Amino acid sequence: MRFSTNDRRLRMEAFLAVVLTLGIFFCLTNGMASAADNYKARLSYHWFPKHHAAIYADKFAQECEKATNGKLKIDVFHSGQLYNIRQALTAVSSGAVELAGVLDLNMAPVDKAFMLSALGYFWSDYEKMRAFWEETPEGRAKWEGIQKKLGIKILCYDPVGPSCLLSTKPMVGTVEELKGRKARYLTAAEKPAWAAMGLSMVSVSTSEMYTALKQGMIDTCATNPSALKAYSWWDFARYVALPYMSYVDAYVVANAKWWNTLPEDIRQTILTRVVPKIGREATESVISFSDANLKELTEQHNGQVVTYSDEELNKIRQIYKAKVWPVLGKMMDAEVYEAAEKFMGYR
Repeated sequence: MRFSTNDRRLRMEAFLAVVLTLGIFFCLTNGMASAADNYKARLSYHWFPKHHAAIYADKFAQECEKATNGKLKIDVFHSGQLYNIRQALTAVSSGAVELAGVLDLNMAPVDKAFMLSALGYFWSDYEKMRAFWEETPEGRAKWEGIQKKLGIKILCYDPVGPSCLLSTKPMVGTVEELKGRKARYLTAAEKPAWAAMGLSMVSVSTSEMYTALKQGMIDTCATNPSALKAYSWWDFARYVALPYMSYVDAYVVANAKWWNTLPEDIRQTILTRVVPKIGREATESVISFSDANLKELTEQHNGQVVTYSDEELNKIRQIYKAKVWPVLGKMMDAEVYEAAEKFMGYR
């Protein structure tokens, strides 16, 4: 069979088109395979860079990249650049970001059992509080349930720090002197304590605190010493009362769907090499870090730290036991609250 010149030309054009198509496909699939070897994520948190939790959130990101030999690159957005303290949990739950720094108290609006973390003078330390969530049947059910309900994976402990009483007004160490002061509250879990001790209350987010202290909207709050330095609150609030009231925890949290898209080797590397290291270092350093900030408050910012006498501390604890813990306990599952009391020896 003989083909005309026009036929030969058309056949050659078709052949070249096929070759070009296969070449483009080969390049694209090779590019996709290459890109699939590397993963990117965004980590959003509200803490300022000098905050203890910010320091270890950054270390978590750095260690992930190091341990995976650069296969997982995490871009960090600090100081609420993407989402503030009240938005972070929703953002990571919805997949708006892959990772977020989330406080335990951020979970209380979803499951009021997590108000347990805010109970003043209830927990003895971080280890005891975490043991309740991870080791008791009641705590474990809530711990796993909140992650499933929100579609998140709690990866790493990143404690905010122990909470102390902070004020712009002098304190001599009596519970009576707090009556009539204006307290900041971040979550509803704080309100029963302030009401029991006779303080008025104003809802103030972390980003609004500096202005609120400066303008006298509030004069008292419960916070961790990291915040004094990280946000320069000690420009106005220089009076602290000890001992520490509670142990505010936080976590590096992942969106579960995103987490499950990562290869198994990357996930296992993070869980076995990064998570234990950062969680341990962050927890071991948080108390000494907090104490150092209080020392800096007194030595460089004309601050004062008072410690409640045993008599006054007993008064405060009795207020919490009689008027604060039961109120919060009624807001959550009775079974969980009672289990926590038994776990700590209060029943």
